[in-house]
Amino acid sequence: MNNSVKMLIMFLLITFIFIYYSYMIPKNVERAVNPDSLQNSLQDTQKSSEVIQRITPQNYIVPKDTNYYYFETDILKGKISSVSGSFVSLNLKSFKTRQKDSLELLNDGQTSFKIRIKSKNLVVDFSDVNFAIEYIGDIYPLNKDMDSIVLVGVYDSIVLKRTFIFKNGTYLVTHRISSNIPLDKIEYISDGGISFTENNKNDESQYYGVTYYSYNNIYRLKAKNIKNTTNLSGDYDWMGFQTKYFFVGIIGKGDKIEVSKDGDKLFSIFSLNSNSVDFYIGPIDFKILKKMKNGMDTLPDFGWALIQPVSRLILSLMIFIYNIIPNYGVIIIILSILLLLLFSPLTFSSYSSMRRMQMLQPQIEELKKKYSKDPQKLNAETMNLYKKSGVNPFMGCLPLLIQMPIFFALYAILRTTIELRQANFFLWINDLSYKDPYYVLPILTGITMFISQKISSTATDESQKMLVYIMPVVITILFLNMPSGINLYWFIYNLLSVGQQILIKQSIKKQLGE
Repeated sequence: MNNSVKMLIMFLLITFIFIYYSYMIPKNVERAVNPDSLQNSLQDTQKSSEVIQRITPQNYIVPKDTNYYYFETDILKGKISSVSGSFVSLNLKSFKTRQKDSLELLNDGQTSFKIRIKSKNLVVDFSDVNFAIEYIGDIYPLNKDMDSIVLVGVYDSIVLKRTFIFKNGTYLVTHRISSNIPLDKIEYISDGGISFTENNKNDESQYYGVTYYSYNNIYRLKAKNIKNTTNLSGDYDWMGFQTKYFFVGIIGKGDKIEVSKDGDKLFSIFSLNSNSVDFYIGPIDFKILKKMKNGMDTLPDFGWALIQPVSRLILSLMIFIYNIIPNYGVIIIILSILLLLLFSPLTFSSYSSMRRMQMLQPQIEELKKKYSKDPQKLNAETMNLYKKSGVNPFMGCLPLLIQMPIFFALYAILRTTIELRQANFFLWINDLSYKDPYYVLPILTGITMFISQKISSTATDESQKMLVYIMPVVITILFLNMPSGINLYWFIYNLLSVGQQILIKQSIKKQLGE
């Protein structure tokens, strides 16, 4: 296989990776709902509505003065509204926006985890009930390892108590509910989803939606794919809102999820069976999520299931090196060098095979003339020639095929891992997750790709020669808005490949006695 075909395959591979992660990342997954269970659900709702209508309206506690209760741990702060006892502000102290402002996950009137309860045929919505303080500890700031706030709401004769337990050193907030009536279901209502935190809204919208975990599998219901109200039934271990880098959700046994969209805002109802759950309010950080041992380590987008082990291995290696060299830009350069060295033997064999094939071209041309009217005989004689000469025609593509899982894994990691978010490299590259503001790296990537192809090209056909000029231009355009980390990797890898190709060519010439 000649180098031009190899270059074309490489180009198609890079283009496919770009299109896949930009437009084809896993879409929403919906589960079929049993018609009988749906009918029973409708009947229960109708019964519940009748009961609610008999609750005396004048005894309803109408919100008058809304109070806000502030909390702050070492890594998390926010406020809880007395209306339904819901979160109205969630701030991650260890993170900033690109403008260096505090990172707020609830903006523009968004609220998380209002409450609606179910008890037998009774459904009571506490969304607008004004809760009073029963107990508030020393939580602003949290001066102990752990403390809490207890809110009490009353709807007619029904009393509901919400307890929030805060701890230092964790993104988990424990939440407990108790009432003077038996609780069969607790529904957590969120209005507006969570806020985007990055400058590139189009890119972040590719990841935004509701994510949930069921039977050891993760499902992503993307906001861009939601048209009408989506109802899901099943057994869920956790569920919540996800953006590119952050997640706000509930850890607990649930059985129903309802999601709807108004404009770009998401609205959800998560139905859970437990009176005690944990809220996770934090980053999609593999190191943190892996320790939770509940499947949340699948939240990072590591690509297809086939390449996820490779992605995890590469990310673990990057994190390990970071403990020694705390600069992810330098780590990406080290990774480029390591991978080039790892595949050097295969690359040498590939170039050697291609050179031998090039030397056989005069004989192949003779065979083409001799068996121009017998394609089968031509193929058989060509393969015999390769066999006698000790040439493997498929060796040219073998290194590329072996590297494919690593290319996919690297792309997924460098594009989405939170470790690279606002990670400084040097000079103007102060965020490896963001595009190069001056487009220096993508242009250098294109230039080094052109030089690499020019050195290694053995094409004689004019259309193949044009690929040497067209591909670097197309790749440069594709990479203009790619994260700097991806551009840095490809630039260094191409640059090292140029030197490697020169050395291999010299070595092969000596080996073949040219």
